[in-house]
Amino acid sequence: MWILLARIYLLVIATSASAEGTWKLWMMGASSPWDSVGTFPARAQCVEAMHKEAQAIEKLGLKVTEDASGGSFAATDADRDIRGQCLPDTEDLRGAKGGQR
Repeated sequence: MWILLARIYLLVIATSASAEGTWKLWMMGASSPWDSVGTFPARAQCVEAMHKEAQAIEKLGLKVTEDASGGSFAATDADRDIRGQCLPDTEDLRGAKGGQR
């Protein structure tokens, strides 16, 4: 009986830990598919890294629009379209076509 309770307890702990999970920063360009460029222990850290990426891209002359609450950005100019998105590690954008989810 105690072994069963211990296993249930460990399962509950593992489930709650994975519910918090990690976050991935995904980026894509017009000619490149979505790719995971970083993994972070918390959403806030992912959004901070995304913001830094957006700032670096803006320095290249692209117009950047950030949605920090949504954890995403879009950057465009006449020839380029770059996007970034923070998502839980349980979501994978590699199958996504075109724009953001």
